[in-house]
Amino acid sequence: MQTYRRERQTIEDRLGGREDFTNQWGLTAIRADRAYAQLELEHGAGTEPGSGQTVGLIDSGIDIGHPVFAGKTVTEHFFSGATDETGDERSHGTAVASVIAGRPSAAFTASVTAAHGVARGADVAMFAVPTSSSRGDYVPISLTGGNDADDRWAARFTHVLDWSSGGRSLDFVNMSVGYKGIVEQYSGQELRSGLDATIAALAQTGIGEKTVFVWAAGNAHSEPCDPADFTGNPDLCVNGSVNAKSVEIMPGLPARIAELRGHMIAVVALGTDDRIASFSNRCGIAADWCLAAPGVRVRAAYFGPHPDDGSPGVQGAYDASGTSVAAPMVTGGLVAMKHYFRDQMPNTELVARLLATANKRGIYADSTIYGQGLMDLGAATAPVGITGVALSDRVDGPGSNVARTRFTSGTSLGNGLARALAGQEIAVFDALGAPFWFSLGDLAGEASRPSVAARLQSFMAPPRRGRTSGTLQPDPVPLTGQGEAVGPAPLRLGMLGTAPFGAGGGHLSLAGQALTLGATTLDGLSVAAFSTEGLQRQTPVSGATLSWQPDGSPLALTGGMVAERETVLGSTASGAFGRFSGSSAFAGIEGNARFGTWRLGASVEIGTVDAAARGGMLARVSPLATSAVALQAGRKLADGDALTVSVGQPLRVEAGRAKLSIPIGRTKGGRVMRRSLTADLEPTGRQIDIAVQWRRPLAEGSEIRLGAGWSRQPGHDASADPDLSVLAGWRHTF
Repeated sequence: MQTYRRERQTIEDRLGGREDFTNQWGLTAIRADRAYAQLELEHGAGTEPGSGQTVGLIDSGIDIGHPVFAGKTVTEHFFSGATDETGDERSHGTAVASVIAGRPSAAFTASVTAAHGVARGADVAMFAVPTSSSRGDYVPISLTGGNDADDRWAARFTHVLDWSSGGRSLDFVNMSVGYKGIVEQYSGQELRSGLDATIAALAQTGIGEKTVFVWAAGNAHSEPCDPADFTGNPDLCVNGSVNAKSVEIMPGLPARIAELRGHMIAVVALGTDDRIASFSNRCGIAADWCLAAPGVRVRAAYFGPHPDDGSPGVQGAYDASGTSVAAPMVTGGLVAMKHYFRDQMPNTELVARLLATANKRGIYADSTIYGQGLMDLGAATAPVGITGVALSDRVDGPGSNVARTRFTSGTSLGNGLARALAGQEIAVFDALGAPFWFSLGDLAGEASRPSVAARLQSFMAPPRRGRTSGTLQPDPVPLTGQGEAVGPAPLRLGMLGTAPFGAGGGHLSLAGQALTLGATTLDGLSVAAFSTEGLQRQTPVSGATLSWQPDGSPLALTGGMVAERETVLGSTASGAFGRFSGSSAFAGIEGNARFGTWRLGASVEIGTVDAAARGGMLARVSPLATSAVALQAGRKLADGDALTVSVGQPLRVEAGRAKLSIPIGRTKGGRVMRRSLTADLEPTGRQIDIAVQWRRPLAEGSEIRLGAGWSRQPGHDASADPDLSVLAGWRHTF
């Protein structure tokens, strides 16, 4: 569908103009560039991912005055035992926060090679805790006999979950700190016994919108260890080195504790070769809730001692490594997704989407190492599977493929509906229930003008012998006998045709090339029935006409009905627009008179259309008022030549409205939000057609023709350029 090809090209154009992330290779690895292009396409150029959100971190603290946080709202809370960092030691929390939300200023990047964070538009809430980086053997924590830290950590988590400021709460909390110990060492019962208060706090029981905790998986792999500390799990300490085949305790809790699943993620680290880093824990038994992200030489903000003289408080940037900087890649990705999807998806669905769309190809198919794969932010912000327009109240209910959704206005409807839909937005949903927004106007268009071949075919049709419109009595062929009948006409079979330039196109022009059966009585009454049923390349249209012209009268009264089984006034609907059909009734008057050598004719038709719309966004269409006008003058010239001039307004909607029910988004509970739109169907312009035709008979039934047609406001579109056609042809009758 052209709409989506245009959108993809727009994304590619934006990608071509973006920085190449030289300073932060991890952004390329997670395809953040594509996510940013999607975000700008959705929210406008210059949109900063994560804007309007605050991300939480529990870490060592933060240098609020660091230039990468300039212009942001950064708050810091100190839990018991934590103190404000002075820069005499390298700030772990400052580095981690910058990977999520850093936004270096131009002045800063001029002197320091810095990089922006994954969600550089987000604000930061830091919750400082005392941290340490112990050396020596890796010693797992003991949970027997009670854990003194359990209540303390439970209180911290409760405080973070209750935090709010300026109407904001925390949807995502980054955890690049935790306990030592491989989760495989502990049973579910042991964990519940030793961490019962922590588990209760993290479970967030009774809370509808749960806060997501993103955990660093741990850097224990190949650390020195004593087998005595791994009694019962000798495979976790092999030859004096930790075999971290699973994540550590806290990031691994969902593997043992069911109520924590869905809102906790563990993150393992990748090296610059896109493989698991040598130090990183593997996902192991937590694979279902584990992702991989860049965690080696990740560019981060530096706050600490000067590398030369050790003086404290130096601000800069450096290359950091560890699952501590892999986790904020994922946290920032979730924040960006929240922004992109307009906060219409619950946090748990964002987590599920991030896991489902991760790159699972090649080496990342090994879930024991990479869990659900390498985070792919580009895929997470792109439609998954078939994207459909919801036809029910639920995003997981029935829908119609947006690629097959189209409304094409017939000429009589013109740009009425397309104009009403222009600038409107429609939400469609992918296979995972995520909303995506497109221009509703792109799903509606106007019927194309007849091709040159079609005009030439009509132009070369046999000359009309009927009235001005040339449609009530369409070139009938008697079922018995040959030539013109004298007195009442026998039953006649013929084909209904259309004028080559559109002049005089009344209600019967809806039938196109229809098979027609008609007859005329002695008192001037003519009847005809027509249908396109079974004819190739024609929509099903049927109807009947009735006309009466008293003997000797220059005037005739006409009327009839046209039933369209799949269209309304030639307009077609498909996909989410639903099914469309219409029944038209019309009446008119025609007149013929001679003035000298000229024969003049005129016809006026008015009508009403009952349209039926069902099974789609078109909820109701009011009765439509229609009109058509045609004037014609013709005369014989010397040598049997004939000249015909015509002026007409083809069939046009004069009044009518349509009511649509348009999906515009979703609630976090999965219900489709809709907006009711009433569209005025009267087109903006009025098409006027002027046509001239000259015919010269030749010997042996041949004839040559020349003609020209000019249309003002074609398609009844006031903004359309005039249309000029010139035709010529030779016709021979056998």
